[in-house]
Amino acid sequence: MSDYRVCLIQIEKHEVMKFVKFDNKEDAEHYAKNQSAADSKHSYEVQKNDRGEFAMIKSYLNGEEVGSI
Repeated sequence: MSDYRVCLIQIEKHEVMKFVKFDNKEDAEHYAKNQSAADSKHSYEVQKNDRGEFAMIKSYLNGEEVGSI
């Protein structure tokens, strides 16, 4: 099981459209930031697997970090 994933989230409905799995945090954050810079209709949420459940650690919109824990 992957430790991280990036979810493509439809902004209007805050609905997960798809996700991409990653084994390390840096790759996930880099992917989310770059994808969000080219996509103004979706946000990209980096999530970490914590004991079987994924929880958001960062969120990107238009190439900028808009939320983190």
